[in-house]
Amino acid sequence: MKPASKISRRAPNGAVSNKPIALRLLPAELEQVKKVAAREQRSLASVARLALLRGLADCERTKKPLAA
Repeated sequence: MKPASKISRRAPNGAVSNKPIALRLLPAELEQVKKVAAREQRSLASVARLALLRGLADCERTKKPLAA
């Protein structure tokens, strides 16, 4: 008998997964996210999260408002 395998999670440890955030994208933006997701073999949510983190880091580094 094989030992029970761990259930793999897509979300990183500690990520809040029971409070999803809705994200509205323009059709061209969604296509761009889909292309990146396919290229990197990631889910759309994973690509969106990583892009958000990269954007937030840039915002913090430059101290510029998001809409600038």
